[in-house]
Amino acid sequence: MAGVQFNNKMKRANNLKEALCALCRVLSASGSRWDPETLRKSKFNRPEAASEFWNLLYCLLRQLFPGKRQSSPETHEKIEMADRIQYVKGLLQIQGYGRPAFYNLPDDGDVGSREILLAFSWLLHRVKILEILLEKKRVKVGDHVTICLCPDPEVSTQKPKESSTPSKQDVDVRFLQWMNGKLRFHWRALYAAHLEECALLYQIHSYTQGCHIDKNAGHLSLMEAELIRHPQSCDKVVQAMASEISYLEAYIEWKHVESVYWQWMVTVLESAPEDGNGVPVPIPDTVCTYVTTSAIPPYMPTDVEGLSECLRDTQDQLHKLAGLWKSSQAQIKETETEFGEKELSKIKQEVKQKMERIKPRGAEAKDIHGSYQLLLKEHKPQTSVNKEWSTNDVHVTQVTKRLQADIRKMEAEYHRLQDECRKWLDDIGEELEGIICIPPAKG
Repeated sequence: MAGVQFNNKMKRANNLKEALCALCRVLSASGSRWDPETLRKSKFNRPEAASEFWNLLYCLLRQLFPGKRQSSPETHEKIEMADRIQYVKGLLQIQGYGRPAFYNLPDDGDVGSREILLAFSWLLHRVKILEILLEKKRVKVGDHVTICLCPDPEVSTQKPKESSTPSKQDVDVRFLQWMNGKLRFHWRALYAAHLEECALLYQIHSYTQGCHIDKNAGHLSLMEAELIRHPQSCDKVVQAMASEISYLEAYIEWKHVESVYWQWMVTVLESAPEDGNGVPVPIPDTVCTYVTTSAIPPYMPTDVEGLSECLRDTQDQLHKLAGLWKSSQAQIKETETEFGEKELSKIKQEVKQKMERIKPRGAEAKDIHGSYQLLLKEHKPQTSVNKEWSTNDVHVTQVTKRLQADIRKMEAEYHRLQDECRKWLDDIGEELEGIICIPPAKG
């Protein structure tokens, strides 16, 4: 009997080792070397694993959530440990992690490896960091474009505060005009470069029409045309694809033994009691500039009586909903008995036809967001832009119409703000004696 128990323990240990090794192989796609021993030591809250775990988690999160300003790995190495820990804490708080014991860890990085392991596992489960990492490391052979036509939240424009006389510390208007002209120049140069890129892509797609073995694409992409011109570059692409295949194989292996990891995490969570005296840490400014997410959810209340009352209210609401559901099911059965099978099939057919008419309108009204693959489809204009891993296709004219509508709204808002600024300047000019304001010539 003892031998059977020993064999079961050895089998669980081997399965756990396979799970940790597969997980670390997938995480190695971030460029850092993940060691399964670090995860195992963190269960027992070993201090020597804390600093290494902080560094690994920092490098991983900076790759997954680079934000608007991407910095090089050399600059990451120069960042102090305290700043790395504050960044990880702030980003996890923005994502919604609500364990106070994690935020109470010191900034020296010497203790708290078990809490870091729990936070890391929460990211695995809720944020899906493995899937995001594999998507970022995927080799994209086709021509892609990122489109975002989601409605932006309305920004409240406040009227500037009135001031009687300008001070010496105010910025010179000529400097602002020079900066505005420089910004316009760079914007026009960027726009011209983008138009030239689009023209070159169109030439490649039109000249190579019918050369691709994939019938859905029908033409070669920019990378494929470059590989034909320079065959020696194929080795780098093959190496990148081989590494991607190894990460995908590790991910498949991880999915087979993932349940073993979560069973192990149950034991980790049982060995880490929660203290309810934690206070949320403020989010550093460095995190706010790099990450744009929704508001931070509040912590769960620690009052047991309050939770019990909320649970009772929820149960009452569920009972009411169950009663409504039963009554609706009874009404549906009554209607089915009143109508015959032919009448029901006729009604279903009419509803189906109406829904098919509504589908194109709904497709136009939906928010276009994400990475799309550019495909030239002259005979099928409705599939000019094809989104990856999705059957929803978007035509370029649809995107153009949406952009033109946004341009008209922005121009109207721009003219409105101009009028407000003119009125504001007129009010200031009336208070200044002996100064004549001459507006610039319209060009």
